Amino acid sequence: MDNLKQDIKILDDHQRPNFAFALMMILYHCFSILLWLPVSITCVPLFVLGLFIWGKPLIILDWSSYRKYFIAVFTEGKPEENVLVTNRITVFLIVLGSLIKIPFHGLCWYIDELVFSSYHKINIEKPVFMITGLRSGSSQLNEYLTDDTKNFIAPTIAEALFPYIWVWKLFVPILIRLGLQEYFYNKSMFGKEGTKRHHFILLKPESWDIMMHAWRFGACDFSLGSSFMIWGHSLARIPEPIDENLVRNFLPVTDCMMKKVMYYRGKPKQRMLLKGHFLLNARNIEQRYPKVKFFVVVRDPVKRLCSSINFFKVISEESKFLQGLIPSTWMVIRDHVIHTEVPYCEQEMSFYKEPADNKLVIPFTMYVNNLSATLQHIYSFCNIPIPDDVMSNAIRVQHTTHDFTERRASYDPRFKRSLSSLGVDEERLKDHLNEYIEWIGSLENNKES
Repeated sequence: MDNLKQDIKILDDHQRPNFAFALMMILYHCFSILLWLPVSITCVPLFVLGLFIWGKPLIILDWSSYRKYFIAVFTEGKPEENVLVTNRITVFLIVLGSLIKIPFHGLCWYIDELVFSSYHKINIEKPVFMITGLRSGSSQLNEYLTDDTKNFIAPTIAEALFPYIWVWKLFVPILIRLGLQEYFYNKSMFGKEGTKRHHFILLKPESWDIMMHAWRFGACDFSLGSSFMIWGHSLARIPEPIDENLVRNFLPVTDCMMKKVMYYRGKPKQRMLLKGHFLLNARNIEQRYPKVKFFVVVRDPVKRLCSSINFFKVISEESKFLQGLIPSTWMVIRDHVIHTEVPYCEQEMSFYKEPADNKLVIPFTMYVNNLSATLQHIYSFCNIPIPDDVMSNAIRVQHTTHDFTERRASYDPRFKRSLSSLGVDEERLKDHLNEYIEWIGSLENNKES
């Protein structure tokens, strides 16, 4: 993808290190490790017993993943990317802390296996997967659909971060009794600027692949250079090395979590709806669930890639997941998006163009201009009658959420960069994705007619 980039100096392309804050966070991680160490040591005997009985918990990473990160803190990052020493130390401590917590988290997992093992008997029938590209408008559409709790069920961010049935059964009633559910229901993981572009609320569903990244130091990938970010966050099959462990473990973890959520909610007959950008796993999903349905929102790739770069920059500046890491530069984020999203577009078209009655493609323009028709189309595709309150609520929310002119006017100018100002040759990009752009155009024309 190097021919899509121009050799220009990107304005304001530098890290703004706050060494005092970085040092404070390094000390925080050291202190956290010291606190966790005796807790984990205490859990070791029962954890080892659990290993013999149930095997390694699905949420525990393979040792090769830990080794990859420990080596990366010393080796990753091109000279021109100037990966900061404080970032390397912080990533090392985050990964070390996760390694030390394995006995504790493993023991938490085994409690479910001991007390709620019947969740394995749940049968996932007719799941619906919205596998779509970044910044395609899919998150808001997912929120409209998952608000329909009569027909759909989906894991929330909190459930993915704490994937234990016993925790949900024990602590959720306590939160409700204390009246804190409303606070967490509106609690965003981003700052003010990030929330304008993406809600990311704890007690609501989110992109499943993003939630899985929380268990594999996904935020750390942002701070060790573009090659490592590409390795950890590739959504399509690319020539460069990618995290094969994540690809291999994706479906077992996903299947297990879907069963846990359905068991906990007591609604095993509802349609599981998972939204995300995990196109790499689409073929495996199709083989695993014969009655699966897929749908996608497709958007002009130039606008989508531009929005993705700006959004990743906002995340790296504001996300609470970064835990003291200095934000990535524009160059690192640009290279990541170009190297991963361009092939994603091509593979998305290949997957969804196949003649099949289990795939539905929705043009972004149809979704924005005619939400009613879009929802009717999706419910008809899933063979489900659409509830009246879902339609009316979605249209009401759309009036406040999809006022693009007003929303974009409020964006911080620092995060409204064009592709050309970021050194991306837009004309070459359009030429490269010409077939994909024509495919979207034909879909839009068909929907209009």
